[in-house]
Amino acid sequence: MKARSVRRGFTLIELLVVIAIIAVLIGLLLPAVQKVREAAARIQCANNLKQIGLGFHNYALTNDGLPPGYNGVGMTPGWGWGAFLLPYVEQQNLYTQLGLPNSPFGAGADPVPPVALTELALPVFTCPSATDPASNFQKRNYGKSNYRGICGGYAPTVWYNDHYDYGGVLWQNSHVQFADITDGTANTVAVGEVYADANLGYVGAIWSGMDADLNGVVYISDVFWGIDTGSFVLNGPGPQAFASRHTGGVQFVFCDGHVQLLRASTNPSVIVALAGRNDGIVVGDF
Repeated sequence: MKARSVRRGFTLIELLVVIAIIAVLIGLLLPAVQKVREAAARIQCANNLKQIGLGFHNYALTNDGLPPGYNGVGMTPGWGWGAFLLPYVEQQNLYTQLGLPNSPFGAGADPVPPVALTELALPVFTCPSATDPASNFQKRNYGKSNYRGICGGYAPTVWYNDHYDYGGVLWQNSHVQFADITDGTANTVAVGEVYADANLGYVGAIWSGMDADLNGVVYISDVFWGIDTGSFVLNGPGPQAFASRHTGGVQFVFCDGHVQLLRASTNPSVIVALAGRNDGIVVGDF
């Protein structure tokens, strides 16, 4: 007679053991998967900043200097550096549809109502690690930017109209040439990460421009802000602080085009020195 194979199902205890093993394996795998995803997101964010840096250089070649942080007279709204970079970050069609460079931001309205084109969230201005919505809810639902320009080494909490120089590379009606960056382009930051978060109070940024004078307040943090040693340190408590979802610090693009994560644990005075283009401070390693 042929031997018969006998099949039996798992006992309840065996099934529970198998489930427990699977749960442990999933628990071990999830952090690894999350780390891989974050690493990929951080690389994509760095690529965005690299593209922005290249955009600055190509803009400067054509216009003999970097774009303005935003252009506007007095406390009126104006197009931001992100809008001026559009042709240099593969967004020529959008640039043309917006009527740049000569059309007034918002057709001259003050405050400026968002329109469909300025509500767009563009991939080049979006960090994959940032969890804020595509429309910046802190800024009247304009299309968000997770990257904001740097005007200098202190927070511009007191507003001076027009061409006031905060010491960095992007401010109202600025036109900085590379020759003006005497601290060295590799030692001067141009743009850093931000995001909007209602719980933390972060307001984030937008790419299109400086929105409006609302109740006597100029929202220049739409497009640029400064870095200090107080509330506006990296990942600091200030609403306009440069901050990111990446572990350990915030990514910046420097004026020479290289991208680097600056650790939040870095001496704040070092970061402040990097925010100035001609302060003469020797930073050394950072």
